[in-house]
Amino acid sequence: MKSKWKYVIAGLVALWAAPAWSASLTWTANTESDLAGYRVYRCSVSNCSRTSGTATLLATLGRVTSFNIGTPSTTQYYFLTAYDYVGNESRESAVVTYTPPSTPPRIGASPTSFSFAATQGGANPTSQTLTITNTGGGTLSWTLSESISWLTLSQTSGSGNASVTLSVTTGTLQAGIYSGTIVISATGASSVVIPVTFTVASAPVPVIRVNPTSLTFTAMEGATPSSQTFTVTNGGGGTLRWSIRNNRAWIAHTPLDGTGNVTVTVGVVTTGLLPGTYTGSISVAAEGASTVSLPVTLSIVPRSSSPIISVSPTSLSFTARVGGANPSTRALGISNVGGGTLTWRARHNCNGNWFWHSPTDGSGNATITTGVVTAGLLAGTYTCHLSVATPDLSSVVIVPITLTMTP
Repeated sequence: MKSKWKYVIAGLVALWAAPAWSASLTWTANTESDLAGYRVYRCSVSNCSRTSGTATLLATLGRVTSFNIGTPSTTQYYFLTAYDYVGNESRESAVVTYTPPSTPPRIGASPTSFSFAATQGGANPTSQTLTITNTGGGTLSWTLSESISWLTLSQTSGSGNASVTLSVTTGTLQAGIYSGTIVISATGASSVVIPVTFTVASAPVPVIRVNPTSLTFTAMEGATPSSQTFTVTNGGGGTLRWSIRNNRAWIAHTPLDGTGNVTVTVGVVTTGLLPGTYTGSISVAAEGASTVSLPVTLSIVPRSSSPIISVSPTSLSFTARVGGANPSTRALGISNVGGGTLTWRARHNCNGNWFWHSPTDGSGNATITTGVVTAGLLAGTYTCHLSVATPDLSSVVIVPITLTMTP
């Protein structure tokens, strides 16, 4: 084998980095006719030679002029020898060094977007967490930037992996959808943009419900009828802060102002009123709700020696859900606003037997218990009436009855 083989040259020629990279050794081919190929040796220390015992045979090649060493993660040292067909091996080439290229940092963020929701004027939504990681190499020194007035970050800069808490303040924001971005920046890395959305729903609005929806009083001249009641409830959302007023001097009620559901007691003052029919109303108002007006009727009849029936309330309404429980019973008061002794009987015309009352007959002032049986009823509105009358029908009162079945 010729000695000029000792001049075999190896060199690190190229390094590719997008997206996968690798390194290759290349050399100038020998010209000897008996050249069989080359051997590639590798060391992990700079004192790299066969005689030192630090070299490892990496590959035996044919008559080629390059060899791909892949992507070693640490610094490695390489040299070549040439060999002929009978096994003679040349002296070692110069040692070349491979140093892995430094990998730049890369920003990893999770989640990649945030969404918050709250109600106008309500509590702040629960905080959420942004996780920052280095999915590349080197050191990740990051900063966060944003210009969102309703967003607060627990930290705006750091190094390496971190968890950042995002807190949102509802404050005085009006209903609507608000959006912004958080930008994560780091030296040597591409920035990452994190969208943030905050949806503020309209504040719940209270809705005034009154039951019954009207009041009727009947009194004999000079007498005062029994007081009656109606309930005020919130059929919507939020807080019902109500104010109750009437527009007639002969109407008296209590309470006047309050919050939440309430039972209002209403009476009439008949002093000085002549026989006839008087009308007025009670208004229930609340902040953010539509005002409800409750008609009030007072009938004053001339003095009489005959009994006159008065009932309270003047109508009955029930509400139930299909397949649900029967609604609570309702009481119907019967009183004599005339003279003499009152003997009465109560009858209803409700087909299907979904309505009942007890007792059916009596005398003097009394209370009738009424109720409904909803089993087998479909969704819809059912109506009928209950008649309370004296035996000679000289005094008759008709009480409308309504049952509303919801799905």
